[in-house]
Amino acid sequence: MAKKTNSRGIAVVVLVAGLVAGCAAGGTVKKLTPADASLLSGTWGGRIFSGQAPDTTATLIVRPDGTYSTEAGAFSSTGKTDIKDGYVHFMSTGGTGGLAAGDRSGSATLMDQGNNWGLVGSGYGSISGPYNFNFTKAK
Repeated sequence: MAKKTNSRGIAVVVLVAGLVAGCAAGGTVKKLTPADASLLSGTWGGRIFSGQAPDTTATLIVRPDGTYSTEAGAFSSTGKTDIKDGYVHFMSTGGTGGLAAGDRSGSATLMDQGNNWGLVGSGYGSISGPYNFNFTKAK
């Protein structure tokens, strides 16, 4: 018999994990508006944390048009960002590697960390499950 997935339970797990990661990152939360989109552009360095694979060093590149690409070991992802309700949302449109299979999405909080911006968030892949991430870039 196939096991049904409780999406509400998964969402709570992802939210709690994201809040824990956000507290660990430090800084002041910056609630985003669409006018803040230029703050996201550039190259971000950080880590992706997943229960399916070891923690991985990653690079996130956000382009001025809101598209992004992520490289993390043998995994890559491309997609589009959207600012909504004060947070940045990521919707994957493609990728490679085992963690790239299936639909993936995530959201992040922008943190003012003094000389750096931080992006702290979490997401969920339909095949790979929940993951967290923490990226920084110089202001």
